[in-house]
Amino acid sequence: MPNLREVPSPPDGEAAEPSGSTEPDELRFPIVGLGASAGGLKALENFFSNMPAQSGLGFVVVTHQHATQRSLLAELLGRRTEMPVVEVSHATPVQPNHVYTVSPGHCLDILAGVLQPIPYDKNVALRMPIDYFFRSLAHDQAENAIGIVLSGTGSDGSLGLQEIKGGLGMVMVQDERSAQYAGMPHSAIATQLVDYILPASKMPDQLLSYVSSLLPHRGSGSMPHSAPPAEALRRIFLLIRNHTRHDFSHYKATTVRRRIERRMNIHQIKGVHNYVRYLQTHPAEIDALFKELLIGVTSFFRDPEAWQALSVPLGELLQQLPDGYTFRAWVPGCATGEEAYSLAILLREAMDDQGRSLSAQIFATDLNPAAIDMARSGMYSEGIANDLTPQRLARFFSHTDETYRVRKEIREMLVFARHNLIADPPFTKLDLLSCRNLLIYLDTPLQRKLLPVFHYSLRPAGLLFLGSSETIGNAGELFSVSNKKCRIFQRSEVEVAAYPTDFPTSAGRLPAHVQTSLGSPDARGGSLTRLVERMLLRELVPPTILTNESGAVVHIHGRTGLFLEPAQGPQTQTNVYSMVRDGLQFSLSSAIRRAARSDDEVVCDGVEVRTQGNRICVSIRVRKLSEPATLRGLFRISFENPVPVVVEADSAAHEPEGSPPERYRELERALQLTRESHQATIEELETANEELTSTNEELQSTNEELQSANEELETSKEEMQSLNEELQTVNAELQCKLELLSVANNDMKNLLDGTDIATVFLDNDLHVKRFTEQATKVIHLIPSDVGRPVGDLVSTLHYDDLVEDARSVLRTLVFKEAEIQGEGSARYLMRILPYRTTENCIDGLVLTFVDISKVRSVQLGHRHMMELLSNSPTSVFDSDTELRYTWASGLVFGRKPDELLGRTDAELFGAGAVELMRLKTDVLQADAARRQTLRVAADGTDRNYNLYVAPVKDRDGQTTGISGIVTCLA
Repeated sequence: MPNLREVPSPPDGEAAEPSGSTEPDELRFPIVGLGASAGGLKALENFFSNMPAQSGLGFVVVTHQHATQRSLLAELLGRRTEMPVVEVSHATPVQPNHVYTVSPGHCLDILAGVLQPIPYDKNVALRMPIDYFFRSLAHDQAENAIGIVLSGTGSDGSLGLQEIKGGLGMVMVQDERSAQYAGMPHSAIATQLVDYILPASKMPDQLLSYVSSLLPHRGSGSMPHSAPPAEALRRIFLLIRNHTRHDFSHYKATTVRRRIERRMNIHQIKGVHNYVRYLQTHPAEIDALFKELLIGVTSFFRDPEAWQALSVPLGELLQQLPDGYTFRAWVPGCATGEEAYSLAILLREAMDDQGRSLSAQIFATDLNPAAIDMARSGMYSEGIANDLTPQRLARFFSHTDETYRVRKEIREMLVFARHNLIADPPFTKLDLLSCRNLLIYLDTPLQRKLLPVFHYSLRPAGLLFLGSSETIGNAGELFSVSNKKCRIFQRSEVEVAAYPTDFPTSAGRLPAHVQTSLGSPDARGGSLTRLVERMLLRELVPPTILTNESGAVVHIHGRTGLFLEPAQGPQTQTNVYSMVRDGLQFSLSSAIRRAARSDDEVVCDGVEVRTQGNRICVSIRVRKLSEPATLRGLFRISFENPVPVVVEADSAAHEPEGSPPERYRELERALQLTRESHQATIEELETANEELTSTNEELQSTNEELQSANEELETSKEEMQSLNEELQTVNAELQCKLELLSVANNDMKNLLDGTDIATVFLDNDLHVKRFTEQATKVIHLIPSDVGRPVGDLVSTLHYDDLVEDARSVLRTLVFKEAEIQGEGSARYLMRILPYRTTENCIDGLVLTFVDISKVRSVQLGHRHMMELLSNSPTSVFDSDTELRYTWASGLVFGRKPDELLGRTDAELFGAGAVELMRLKTDVLQADAARRQTLRVAADGTDRNYNLYVAPVKDRDGQTTGISGIVTCLA
């Protein structure tokens, strides 16, 4: 099988803009990949029996087949469908309404809609043909890819489904209860990426319903739904933010749109506004959309060339670090952890190559809690064997059942945590930051904000590792290029401000509490304009302006052209002081200052304004708003009662405009305003001086308190140092106890394995907590069964009362013991005991199964032999050295065994046993066997007996008695 690392694949994270096939849109149609293994033939037959022949879809069936045996799959499926079934043996274009199967000994690849069979790579021990084809299908067909996993053992298909989902495709899985073998469906469902879980017979209807909205749009090249309007997108972002506390408004619009359209198609919802209503009434769909936006397609050492290139500067960096240094790294957007573990493995290999023993602390973060939990467990399906070299797989992973787990030495290097790269503070003092294929899904302004954050997080000469489609853009002064092709950069030594925290918002320059209220669902008006207009209309206000204390205009109501005019120059900001007409500046600024100091309304009457060659008199009213809460702190400026200034006819006729008397009047008005402003300034200054004096006294008092607090802090520091030493001691003790616990755990595991007793531990709800390796032979257990009810598990036992007896033991605390039949001739002695803790509390049950098959076999053989002896004229006996009978079977000389035990022949038969006693004595003395026919008088009847007597010896060769076989002749 080809090495999967060589197959072209989308970058880590999600494929927001999958490349897809290069064929024209009108020729494209969905291609359905079906993966099946053991028990899959019946599921495939049920699927195709219910699939119409003219569905417009192409079907590719991939199964596990023996490389040297002829496949009958195409022939068998051809009996269940009217569609042509073709076995692919050479390059074959996929056509709609056709079914394709793979020829034995090959796996399938697809490029531009053409299937290409590829011989298995003999060097690859573990073949995953379903994963291989699903990955290729996702890369080639993008949103046209549909993956279906049917019955089978193992985990093949799970990794491929993740890539199909990441490429905006659709995923279906057979219901575990209807599958003959639930291994593959169970592994696929565990990824939490499955769209539909159905029996195979019901899949066709759902599949046709899903693609019905895709096919009509192929000719137009459009998506199934029109692009969501901006208002609808904002509402969706708000719903997600309120439900998850995460903001997706800075994701690229195309990425978000395609994810929303996919969810609408899943639910067959027409119109984005209907989908918004669906989100409002179905909170679970918000979670599903949230996970859809976070889908990560990743694998170990994806893009091997880039990882190989990273090892060079990483090795150089390690050489410069002192002994005992703690290497710090951060992997944001780690998804299920493959990239983070890849970095840890690469770091461990680099340290081993240099013979260094440095500590390592790698922070791996993501928004998705389910992905973090999976990453923290370090457990992955067998499919990862195709992404790792055999050397790395053997060295850094342990294989149990159908999973690989990262070894403890690598897991201890990582710390997994939930973290929002946009909103949460970054990790700092890093030697390496790996952010691969995350920036490409964020808009440009946010990318520009994050790169200085990365520069701030890294130490001098720290490394930045980006994805193949990402670049540092305009941040070239922050980073130098280490490897341009593989996107490896090094932090440059430049002076920059602390990392920015003012991420872009849509609320402009409003106060923070106003921005928050406008973005919240509690803003009943829905927007600032509507809210302000309602308030103004309610109060029947005249032309009015809303500003902040510095004069920045927030809102304008009514016709204000008599009082305002735009200032000259670029309109980068709107300030009321630069817009008011001549005559208003002094009065307006004075009124705003006075209103800022008081909660009362400030009124300036008779203010004369020059406007459009005329003069008017107007009253100005300024009030600082305290309610509603969303407008608190803003100033309302109203212009009331504008009256034209009437100039007498004589004056107008004889005095030209600008004559000295008119000029004097203007200067007098300006002087009066200046005096008022000056007086107000003096009053403000006096008030400020009084406040400063009071503040100075308070500061002196505070200084004394701080000095006292400083002394207390010094004392506390000494106490903390002492406490720190105690904590170090406690930490050392805990470390010692952890080592002892690890040893005890290893001893317990070896003890349980050494007893060869199948043991299963259950909790109080009868869910599996732990089990030994031997238990998998009795009950079909795999690691993922931990937490499942024991009654749901498949076992080889003929025992239907297991759950009922387990509940009885929990209820009565009286142990249960029973002998039960297993598979074939296997028999087990089962014990159900309460699980008692060291505090003598009941915390579940312990089930043990002892294999007694051999014991029962011996017992049955012994019983059969005894029955044969009891029905034949031949009997057997044992005697000790005093010739007293110790065991007998059948009638010996006419006597039953219970009459013989403990007695001699002389005691039983008297003088008639003289020859018999002589024969037995000769055998003891000669230490040799004898055969003789003699006559014995028993109960007054003489009979002839054929007697064989032999000595019995112990392990040391000492004679301990005799044994004999007696046959009655007549």
